[in-house]
Amino acid sequence: MTIRHRIRHPLRSLCLLAGATLFAATQAGAQTATTPASSVTIYGVADACIVSYKAANGSDLQVNGGGCYYGSRFGLRGTEDLGGGMQAYFQLESGFALDTGALAQGGRMFGRKAHVGLSGAYGALEAGRDYAPAFYLLTNVDPMQLGLGSALATLWSGSPGTASGRTDNSLTYQSPTFGGFSLRAMVAPGEQAAPLPARGGDTTGGSVMYRSPTMIAGVTYARVKNTTNTEADSATTVGAKYDFGSFSLAALAQFGGWEGTRTAAAPSSATAIFSRNYNSYVVGGTVKFGTNSLSASYKRYDDRTAANFDADVLSVVYIYPLSKRTQLYTGLTRLKNKRGSSYGASDGNGAYTGVAPGGASRAIDFGITHFF
Repeated sequence: MTIRHRIRHPLRSLCLLAGATLFAATQAGAQTATTPASSVTIYGVADACIVSYKAANGSDLQVNGGGCYYGSRFGLRGTEDLGGGMQAYFQLESGFALDTGALAQGGRMFGRKAHVGLSGAYGALEAGRDYAPAFYLLTNVDPMQLGLGSALATLWSGSPGTASGRTDNSLTYQSPTFGGFSLRAMVAPGEQAAPLPARGGDTTGGSVMYRSPTMIAGVTYARVKNTTNTEADSATTVGAKYDFGSFSLAALAQFGGWEGTRTAAAPSSATAIFSRNYNSYVVGGTVKFGTNSLSASYKRYDDRTAANFDADVLSVVYIYPLSKRTQLYTGLTRLKNKRGSSYGASDGNGAYTGVAPGGASRAIDFGITHFF
């Protein structure tokens, strides 16, 4: 849970109040005038950990930050009540590496999120840099919460590339909720420079989600065209999580093909997961011990091409809260390669290297997370 600090705008509120009062005074039959509410929230996460990594080619000890369990970040989000049930809103979120202080996401100032939008009775429409619809299913269902042993190790987020889950230049529509169901749709032009094809690099995605007090489930589709607008990477993802109170169970499955990134001559890679034809599965859950929790997941990546570069991943994380804002954690993730693949075990910082073909690798994290 984050602690939110609200920054009020007294001058703006005073002007709005004066305007509303003047308008009410000049309207016959006017009863009351209300002042639109406006607020900005400052929030963030500071995460750092010690990582012991081991593979067939050696071992390493590191101090890492910004992704061991939660990505370290600093953000601003705000809303303004426009009246009639409509709101304007924005969110600016910057990721950083706590161990070095450097900006994450390739050095972007607001690399995690940067968007502005309007919401009302018919849903919300926003523009900017945001997560793809598939990512919102993964982050809500994955028992590892996209940190150590993340589902992103073997499931695609639906955005260009394999890691960030974020999409530039996106336009996103989020529907209202009807009986627990909601729809999210996104389109992001590739913005290719002439003389390349105008639609090259375009990203599209959509999801249907169901939420109840005890269950979340959904199905998503993602498609990213290549730069020549001839083929595309695409995937369908389904997932569900059910909360039984003291424990929860979750499952995810993805069926995809990277036809835009992989060629017929090289349909898969021994080191870069996601082939021209693949299936990927995740099962797991979380057990609660008072405020403490133990989460575990098993992931199976099934490369369906002739190379058959498969992998199995087992992950476990234990969380010990010191308060509502601070927690300690420790976890292990182990990846076993099959038939010559050399994928690396990963935590929130990404995949580690130095893996022998067909071998195994593992990462053990000990860390602290503080929410503000």
